[in-house]
Amino acid sequence: MLAIPLALQVAARIQERDAEDFVYDPTHLANALRDLTEAVDPDGVPVTAPEVLLVGCPDTARLLSSEQLDVALEATRRLRASAGDRIALVAELPGPAAIMDCCAAGPDAAADAVLALGRRFLAAGADVILIGDHAEPSGAGLSTLANVARFHQALALCHPVTRYGLAAATVVSLDTPGAGRGVTVTDRQLSRHTDIEVLRDWINAVRG
Repeated sequence: MLAIPLALQVAARIQERDAEDFVYDPTHLANALRDLTEAVDPDGVPVTAPEVLLVGCPDTARLLSSEQLDVALEATRRLRASAGDRIALVAELPGPAAIMDCCAAGPDAAADAVLALGRRFLAAGADVILIGDHAEPSGAGLSTLANVARFHQALALCHPVTRYGLAAATVVSLDTPGAGRGVTVTDRQLSRHTDIEVLRDWINAVRG
């Protein structure tokens, strides 16, 4: 079982970094996630989030060549090199529906973009690809992503519910913590102002 709070913005606060700027500097991002690990002792940390990756990306070409993507990949590589297998690295990616909404892409192009993102994060050392989406468009499949993840001895999951043929991560709300199962995450990306003690309590409760 892995207790993984989606606490990217909390990491920024611990490092005393601007919530928007720190995702554009791999040193700041990697250091912030290391500090988050030391502060609350989670089993894993998020290296990016859908809302980060989609900023300023009107099409899939921009999404796959953005500065924030390059930064997140470099931070993932650095964390994997420094932490080894002591911490799980989770890349929460936008799903096809989110990409279709933001990038004016059809279902096939959106699914291809998710697969391309997933491949890059897996190659950089991510242990979990977490697809965050609000719907499942017809014709957008991600079965290949699950196969690629298995090749890398990693997992591809959906959040917050099962979609695209991918199993869902277990969701435990920060407001009502309890025992988790498998890969367990918070129900949302947590606010920058989330109380550290509340976050520690969530992790302990998830671990049972």
